[in-house]
Amino acid sequence: MNLVGYLQKATTYLERHGVASPRLDAELLLASLLGISRLDIYTGFERMLSESEAADYRELLVRRAQGWPLQYLTGETGFRGVRLEVRPGVFIPRPETEVLVESALEVLPEGEIDVIDLCCGCGNVAVSMAAERVGARVLAVDSEPIAVELTARNAEANGVGGRVRAVKGDLFGPLLTPGEDEARFHAVISNPPYVPSGCLESLPVEVRDHEPPTALFAGEDGLDVIRRIVDEAPRFLLPAGWLVLELDESHAEAVIELLRAGMSSGRAEWTESSVELIEDLTGRPRVARACLAR
Repeated sequence: MNLVGYLQKATTYLERHGVASPRLDAELLLASLLGISRLDIYTGFERMLSESEAADYRELLVRRAQGWPLQYLTGETGFRGVRLEVRPGVFIPRPETEVLVESALEVLPEGEIDVIDLCCGCGNVAVSMAAERVGARVLAVDSEPIAVELTARNAEANGVGGRVRAVKGDLFGPLLTPGEDEARFHAVISNPPYVPSGCLESLPVEVRDHEPPTALFAGEDGLDVIRRIVDEAPRFLLPAGWLVLELDESHAEAVIELLRAGMSSGRAEWTESSVELIEDLTGRPRVARACLAR
């Protein structure tokens, strides 16, 4: 059986198991297995699979049918024009997070800037920002060692290893070195965990059973990590520095209230006109943004 024959059988199998895009997934899994492009499958369709290749392909298809995320099976994903390695144990970048990067880039000054990316995962935000803004230096922080490792690897693979530094730590923890001046940044950016802890069963099986809980859940209302970032960020921002946070649409007003509460209590001097919500392409609130007073 040639490659097209395998694709036809694979598509039918995935479709029968309720996979949303069976033909595309079958193509991507086969291309990844063979180290070729999707187009190469069709231009070289006469090729036969060896016994070991056929067995490996069947295993990939079974795992995909069981709910394994496609990106974990192929080992990579795309984000704003960069290719990123992903593995189990690290959150898979979503397209909507591109709005987070865009929301930061459009307000940050040109030239050299220092940015800290909290909860960096595989480094999609840090790497894409450094790739798109040649003067950007990004400190990427995550509590999971595998995330730190992948961010460093992805930065090197995309040619920005000299401007992205990945470190292990709890949010701003790596900056709190006794006896040293605290670093200040032009922007604090984060796509933090924001799923309420009681929502586990409502998540898709791909997320619930395979993606890391530490990248998903943030307390009873999903705001535990965001509260900490909003409270601590002003300490590490330069005057006129920006805080840019991804959020769930259900948290939009609550996050704006957190920002305004910091203003009213004197803990943070955000400029009133800068505190805003930014919508994604579907019209849902996706990012909260605020600028520290000069």
